[in-house]
Amino acid sequence: MKVFLCEPIHEKAYQKLIEEYEVIDNKDYLSECQIVISRNLKIDRHFIDQCVALELVVIHGTGYDDVDVEYLKSKHIHLCNTPGQNALSVAELIVTMILQLSRQTTQLQHDYLTDQIHEVAPIKYLGHEITGKTLGLVGTGQIALKAAQILRDGFQMKVIGYSRSLTFTKANDLHIEHCKTMEEVFQKANFISLGTSLTPETYHMITAKQLSLMKPTAYLINTARGALIDEHDLYTFLKEKRIAGAALDVLENEPVDATYPLIHLDNVIYTPHIGGSTDEALLRVGNAVIQSINRYNNGEMWEDLLF
Repeated sequence: MKVFLCEPIHEKAYQKLIEEYEVIDNKDYLSECQIVISRNLKIDRHFIDQCVALELVVIHGTGYDDVDVEYLKSKHIHLCNTPGQNALSVAELIVTMILQLSRQTTQLQHDYLTDQIHEVAPIKYLGHEITGKTLGLVGTGQIALKAAQILRDGFQMKVIGYSRSLTFTKANDLHIEHCKTMEEVFQKANFISLGTSLTPETYHMITAKQLSLMKPTAYLINTARGALIDEHDLYTFLKEKRIAGAALDVLENEPVDATYPLIHLDNVIYTPHIGGSTDEALLRVGNAVIQSINRYNNGEMWEDLLF
């Protein structure tokens, strides 16, 4: 079978792939491929119509909001993803961002290298300990729960959370204080981490309404999907220092231009969607992709075969 792959995956996984399949990276030959592997491709009608032999789309990761699911179904093309394989890496990035925000490390380095600091331990950059603070989760999937475990066990943070599927009993089992609404999380937390998928219902779910509930000393972290947030509203709140800061691994339109005003604010940390970009995670995801392709070829049904 011919597999279309035009984005980098882990080298060890790639070597396994080319040993078993004919791998094509030229879009001129899309029509010959039965399988497409996607990390960040936009699988829309135009793309799908070029893939006349396509049988299976494999998502190198979890999210598939850039896939025209209904059109794939109408063409009787299968879709699968590889969820959970990069959860630890994204969780560790959330922890990293919380520590960076609380100690202003990114801004400190920038200001020092641009000759704005001429003393040792300048009081202007006074940080805060995160031990004992409150982490608020909006969405309680694998990534959120791993981050919560690290921060609870390592820093004795109190964890509160909201999701539509989170019940009081389940929250209690997970050592999370159950919040009845997302707004309750925004009111109570010192650090709010977004971990929900992007759907028509969650598009721009975070606007001035929710941001206005945050403490002026609170921070927002988003490693999920950029379009969860109305970035115009977020820019206003950050620019006016109505909230303390934000750490963003995702933005609504990616890749973003380097001149984008939001990422130039001194209370913003931005990374270009690298939450799952660790050597270990890429290898796990790459191996899971190959396993999915092998299962499909063997006619198997498996949990991550979405349809």
